[in-house]
Amino acid sequence: MEDQRAAGDLTLRLDELAVGLADPDCDLDDLAEIEEELVAARRRELIPYVEARLSAAVDAGNWYGRHVLARILAETAGHTSLAALLRAYSRDLGDDQDSLSTTLHVLVQDHPAAAREILLPCAVGNDADLRRAAIWLLGCVPEHADLDLLAHAAQDSDEEIRSAVVGTLASHGTETAAIDLLLNLLDDPSPQVRISALSSLGFLQQPRTLRKIRLLANDDNPRVRAWVAIALGRFSALEPADPATSSVLDQLAADADPYVRDQATEARQREPHRGTTSGPGEDSGSASP
Repeated sequence: MEDQRAAGDLTLRLDELAVGLADPDCDLDDLAEIEEELVAARRRELIPYVEARLSAAVDAGNWYGRHVLARILAETAGHTSLAALLRAYSRDLGDDQDSLSTTLHVLVQDHPAAAREILLPCAVGNDADLRRAAIWLLGCVPEHADLDLLAHAAQDSDEEIRSAVVGTLASHGTETAAIDLLLNLLDDPSPQVRISALSSLGFLQQPRTLRKIRLLANDDNPRVRAWVAIALGRFSALEPADPATSSVLDQLAADADPYVRDQATEARQREPHRGTTSGPGEDSGSASP
């Protein structure tokens, strides 16, 4: 009886928290106190109630409510909360979601088999937001068998799904099929997808990709051209210096766009015959895709 009363009291506290999270004038210190109380309790009978309030917060566009309730759910339910957390994460509410994305990474990596059972159906489902999130998380637990799924998703009409594919392909390392798909994505109509593919290929540093990377030095989009320079600069650890790559970097260093010129100049300084080299795997530091 006492245990049921305690659970009932916590349900009321959860209701109080949910109301407060929906009130922009509510005292955040009071909400934080309730949040910590619920996290510490870890009462599994609260899970369906927390899931319901998390879903309601997402539907209402309440990013802070999502942040707080997702933490309580993850601490209470562990990896069994992955499906609900994935649904919550997949909706863009305008925040960076650093905390929730970290939580998802940890849960997926700690429980790869259970995670893949949830992620694979979502990655081929009809909900585009959920599909994108699932494809992204498959990069935490990559398997060769995923490449057919990724090849199909690389043809999706949704640019954000194709961008998620790029990141997950990079997690497959130097697998031939994964590299080939990344090379194909250099022809993507979206500049952002092309940039993401250049970033991944530069990180992977496979010499056979250099020719196609260099072709994008004539891309219409200046950010794409800048990322050609950044990607080529990441090959600086390879010996000897490639004359064709040096020629492209010279071309980009004379580009009409100042950002392109800056990235090409930095990349040229990393070439073995031009200046001091950076260690393998170091990024330019001044740019992000």
